[in-house]
Amino acid sequence: MEDKFTTYSPIHLAGEDYFVRWVLHREYEEQWTAWMQQHPDRKPIVEEARQIVLTLSESKDEGISAAGKSELWNRINNSIQAESKKPARNNIRQLLIWTVSAAAAFALMVWINNLTTHERIIAKAGEQKEVFLPEQSAVTLNAGSSIMYKENSFGQDRILRLEGEAFFKVIPGSSFTVETEGGTVTVMGTSFNVLSRNGRFEVSCYTGKVKVQNDKKDQLILTTGQQSIKRKKDDSLNLDTFIPISDTPDWTVGRFPFENQPLSEVISELERQYAVDVRLDKGLEDIEYTGLFETGNLDTAVYLITWPLHLKSSIKGKTVTISR
Repeated sequence: MEDKFTTYSPIHLAGEDYFVRWVLHREYEEQWTAWMQQHPDRKPIVEEARQIVLTLSESKDEGISAAGKSELWNRINNSIQAESKKPARNNIRQLLIWTVSAAAAFALMVWINNLTTHERIIAKAGEQKEVFLPEQSAVTLNAGSSIMYKENSFGQDRILRLEGEAFFKVIPGSSFTVETEGGTVTVMGTSFNVLSRNGRFEVSCYTGKVKVQNDKKDQLILTTGQQSIKRKKDDSLNLDTFIPISDTPDWTVGRFPFENQPLSEVISELERQYAVDVRLDKGLEDIEYTGLFETGNLDTAVYLITWPLHLKSSIKGKTVTISR
């Protein structure tokens, strides 16, 4: 740890990459802990700098909130005033201190705002979307799904957030973590599918190896042809197998097979793929369905869902009605 930090003001310390990465990502934890033990008198300065960094890092996708900016600039102003009150040879020296401090504060705001800005990609109902992560791994989003990550710091964070379903094809040697409401998936150079929706959390490994972990810290290591399945009302991870008949899941080519699935889940998928509103008669939600539908023709898709269950259907514009 550098001795120069013992002379830094809160603003200058908060502008150090070494310090910011410790505050935001807990990097260099041992080094900073040891440094703090050696310099206990610097604790107030470190805490002030930490609060400046955290104020900026709490910004959402749209940027730093008004309240956050106000708090930040109050802290910066207090720090600048403290700097200006230090003994100085003349007014030019004081002006130089103020100018340098203000410039450092502005640069810090811009730098951390860029560092914490999230990139969010959304696949709307009725569409699939393929995107490439900063390190060029490919992600295909199913309809009604999204991913979010910090674009400017993805190389260090290696974390993205998934809502819905996506297929990942990771370049060899790359690794990152996929966070979902149902659990996390840690991967290195592989291809896999993740579904996290309405209490379901399913991970299917197509090539390579992935690690799956739920909120209770239970873990499974999946290899090619293995699945981790967590259903509603069941927090445990269940290991299963499947036969990968192609390099990608069926949904990536517009096929949606189901085996003993509640009709409500089948209908939800139909709504996402065709961007329609389905009105399902009460009492039909839990009927189990085995079969498939495809994208391309709504009439055919509805027929393939309803005829095995001996149900009636009608389509008017973007509204589908299914009844007994």
